[in-house]
Amino acid sequence: MARRPMQITERARGGLLILDVDGRMTRNDGYGSIKQHVSALLANGHRQVLLKLSGVLKIMGPTERIRELLSVAKLDTVFEVYDSESDAVQSFSSS
Repeated sequence: MARRPMQITERARGGLLILDVDGRMTRNDGYGSIKQHVSALLANGHRQVLLKLSGVLKIMGPTERIRELLSVAKLDTVFEVYDSESDAVQSFSSS
């Protein structure tokens, strides 16, 4: 079963921009798209960006496999990782 290509949907919640990432994400077809999207937002002055799948970049709702990869790469000490959107959004007000 082929997965559909990655799509990024942007939405606002309060002063935050939330990027919902869905579909196939690989080094060749996903990473560059996310990097370009986030770079453009930062260039336009957005500083609170929540990537759904930190004070600038946080990760929300990673799969168990992604959580394991973050741990192995010790990126879980670099990024703030949240299971729920509410907890991730609330973290911006407490930082």
